[in-house]
Amino acid sequence: MVRHGTWALAYMLGVAAVGLVGCGPKVGAGSVDQPVPIGTVTSSLPTQSTAAAQPTRTTPTSAAATTVAATTVVVPNGVGMNYQAAQDAWRAAGLHVSPAVDATGANRLPVIDSNWVVLAQDPPAGTQVQAGSFITATVKKYTDK
Repeated sequence: MVRHGTWALAYMLGVAAVGLVGCGPKVGAGSVDQPVPIGTVTSSLPTQSTAAAQPTRTTPTSAAATTVAATTVVVPNGVGMNYQAAQDAWRAAGLHVSPAVDATGANRLPVIDSNWVVLAQDPPAGTQVQAGSFITATVKKYTDK
């Protein structure tokens, strides 16, 4: 059986080996036989005049400029459903579900969502909203009076 320390040592040696591979001579740093003195800056890039180095600005034509329309969805009705089924319907429609509000005012959190019933939702069913919008349910336990 291999101990965790052995794996950690093998991992560290592998990282060190990869780091050493990247420490070879750099492009434009001279040959291996004739190293470049410390403090010397070399470049293998061709030089350009300042005017040639300036980028040219172009404006897109109307055919090239495209806009992406935001996707809208119709909010499904979750009122009367158990909270888990309502969440499934809302998420399938492309909505995010915010934490539920306890209808009794006790600020309880629905731990087992299927034991809670949805009394209200915001935004209401049938509303058209952008995909990814948040929906909040007001819920109570089935056993609450």
